Amino acid sequence: MSSENLNLVLKSRFGFDHFREHQEEIIRHVLNGGHGLVIMPTGGGKSICYQLPALLRDGFALVISPLISLMNDQVRSLRANGIIAGALHSGTTGEESKTIHENIKNGSLKILFISPERALTPKFLDFLRDKMISLIAIDEAHCVSIWGNDFRPEYAQLTTLIEIFNEVPVLALTATADKATQEDIRQQLKLRNPKTFLSSFERPNIHLSVRPGIQRLDQIKEFLQEHKGQPGIIYCLARKTTESIAGALVNYGYKAAAYHAEIDNYTRKKVQEDFQFDRLQIVCATIAFGMGIDKPNIRWIIHYNLPKNIESYYQEVGRSGRDGQEAEAVMFYSYRDVAVYKEFIQNSDADETFKRVQSEKLDRILEYSQATNCRTNVILNYFGEYRSANCGHCDHCQNPLQGFDGTKITQMALSACKRCNESIGINLLVEVLRGSGKREIYDRHLHEIKTYGAGKDITFKDWNHYITQLINQGYLEIDYTRHSILICTPLSDAVLYDRKQVTLHRQIELPEEPIVQRKSKSIRFKENLLDRLEELRDRLAKEDSLPSYSVFPLGTLKEIAEVRPYTVEEFSKLNGVGEYKSAKYGQEFVETIRSYMTDQNLIKKPKGITYVETLELFRQGMTVADIATKRGMAVSTIAMHLAKLYLKGEEINLQQFLLPGDLDMARQGWRASGFSDQASKVKEQVGDSLNYERLNFALAILKREKALKENN
Repeated sequence: MSSENLNLVLKSRFGFDHFREHQEEIIRHVLNGGHGLVIMPTGGGKSICYQLPALLRDGFALVISPLISLMNDQVRSLRANGIIAGALHSGTTGEESKTIHENIKNGSLKILFISPERALTPKFLDFLRDKMISLIAIDEAHCVSIWGNDFRPEYAQLTTLIEIFNEVPVLALTATADKATQEDIRQQLKLRNPKTFLSSFERPNIHLSVRPGIQRLDQIKEFLQEHKGQPGIIYCLARKTTESIAGALVNYGYKAAAYHAEIDNYTRKKVQEDFQFDRLQIVCATIAFGMGIDKPNIRWIIHYNLPKNIESYYQEVGRSGRDGQEAEAVMFYSYRDVAVYKEFIQNSDADETFKRVQSEKLDRILEYSQATNCRTNVILNYFGEYRSANCGHCDHCQNPLQGFDGTKITQMALSACKRCNESIGINLLVEVLRGSGKREIYDRHLHEIKTYGAGKDITFKDWNHYITQLINQGYLEIDYTRHSILICTPLSDAVLYDRKQVTLHRQIELPEEPIVQRKSKSIRFKENLLDRLEELRDRLAKEDSLPSYSVFPLGTLKEIAEVRPYTVEEFSKLNGVGEYKSAKYGQEFVETIRSYMTDQNLIKKPKGITYVETLELFRQGMTVADIATKRGMAVSTIAMHLAKLYLKGEEINLQQFLLPGDLDMARQGWRASGFSDQASKVKEQVGDSLNYERLNFALAILKREKALKENN
C-alpha cells in the first residue's frame, strides 16, 4: 500500500495528518506479516501501530493487555472513531460478551482486547481456532521479562498462542525497556526474525523535577494552587498514604479519591470512570498497582514516594501530557523510601537473581533523584539513547545547580548533631545551629553546646536544604525507629576529623514573577473561543456518554480555535478530526465558530467574518442584491463570497443564479485560460457573455466538480 493511501486511512479513521516516528515503518512491517518489538514511550502512539493494520487486514486483531481500565479506554476511543472493537475480561458482562462473539462471527469486529489469562484458557483457544486473526499485539510486553519492571509469569505462556497462529504477524509493544529487557522479550516470546523499533524516549512536553521529601503535603497544596482544575495523579508507596493524602485534599476542597489494590470492584470502577469523565480532579494511587489509564488530558504526575525503578517512574510520568500539551512531573525522594523497597526485595519469595536485578534498579532511580545535571539525559542514557545536550525541560536545565565548598557547613551540622548526643530531628538541629531561644532547647540544655548558634547567619530554609543534602549524601541518617532523630554515619568521621571536602548546592532563587501584561485582544479572542469550544465539546461528550477528550483532545480544540474553520469541509481537514467525527460533530462546531465570530466584540473584523455575515443573511432568505445593499458592498463581492463558501463545502444551490448555457460557456473559457484560478483571466475568454457574478458562480461549480473527480 502506498504512503498516500496509508495517510488517507490515518486521516479518515483517526483524524491525524501524518505518522509519528516509526509508525508507518511498523505498520508496513505488520502488513507484510512480520514479527516486531516496539519500544515506544507512553503517549508516543503505540496503539496506532496495531489499530491501523487491523483495519486493513482481513479478520480481527487480538490485543493482549493486562490492564482492564486501559482495555476499556481503548475500546471507548475506537468506538468514538466508528471502529467496532470489544474487550473480554473479568468485568465484561454476559450481554457484552455475547455481542462481541456475534461481531466476530459476522466479521464486523476489527479489534479484540483480552487479558493474558483469559486468552490462554482452553475454551477461548478452541473458539479462536477457526477464526481469522489479522495480527497478535502483546501490549506491556516487558511483563514477560524478569528484567522488566512488572514481571508476570503468565506472559511467558503467550508463546502457546503465537505457536497456534504461527502465520499471523506478532507485535510486542512496551513503553520502557532497557537493552537486557528488550533481548529477553524477543527470546521469551520466541518472536520470529523480529525487527526492533526503538523510538526516542524524549518527552519534551513534560517538565521533570525532583524535590526533597520534606513537608510534602504543603508542597503539594502549593503545587495544586498553580494547577487549578487540572487533572493529575499522585503516586504513593502505601495504601494508607493514598487514603490519607486523598482525605486531606478533600478537606482542602479538592475532588480527590484513593485508588489501590484493596478497594472493591465497584469503587475501583467508579474512581476510574469519575477520573475519566473529569468528575474527579485527583487520584491518589499506589505505585504497586498500575492504573492503566488512557486519559490524554492528565496535566501532572506527582510521585509522593520514590518509585521502585526508572522504568516504572518514566512509564507513570508518561501518563501525563499524552495529548502533546505541556505537563508537569514532580518526584519526592527520601532514604526512608529506599529502605522500605530494600525490605520488600529482601523479604520477597523471588529468586536471588530477581532480587539482585530489582536492587540494582532501585540504586539507579536513587541516582536519578540525586543527579545534579540534566535529568532527562540520565533517563535517556539508561535506556541506551545517549545524549549530552541538555533537554531544557527539567529543573536542572532551567535552573542549573551551582556547587560550592560546603565542608565548613557540614562540619557545623555534624558537630552539632554529635554534641546533641544524636537525639534530635532536623528542625530542632536547625534551631540549635541558628541559636534559637526555643524553650525546648533550654529545657534540654542544648544552648550550652559549643556549636549553639554557630550557623546563625544561615537562614532556616537554607539549613534545612543543606541537612537534607547531607542525608542524601550519606553523612547523616534518619532513625525512623526513634522518632526520626538524626544520627551521624561512619562517613561523617572523614569530614569531622580528616577534613574531607563536601560539595553542597545552594537553593535556586526563582526569578520574581514578571509584571503580568494585559492580554491583547487577539489572545483574549482565541481564549474565549476556546472556552466556547470546550463547552460544546463537553456537552457533546456528555450526550454520547464519553470522556470529553474522546470527542476532541485539547490540542485539536486549540487548532480549531486558531484556524476557525467556518465550513464543515474545512473542519474535516484539521488534525485530529477525520471523516467520522467531522460528519458527527462538524456542523455544531462550525455553527459555534460562526456564532462566536458574529457575537464577540474584541476584534472588529476577524478573518472570515465577512463570509460568515454574508452566509447568515443568505440563510435568512435575502437575495444577492439585497445582501449587497445591506452590507454596502458590490453585488460581485457578495457573489464571490457565496462562491467561495460553496468551494469550502457549504451546500448552496448556485445553479439558481445561472442562465441556460452559462455553465458550458464558463467551462470553455476556463479551459481556454489554462484552468486559471483568476476569474479575470477567464473573463477575458468569455467576454460580455457572462458577468462577474454568474462567472464566479459557474467557476465555483466547475472547480468543485473537478476536485471531487480528482479525490475519487
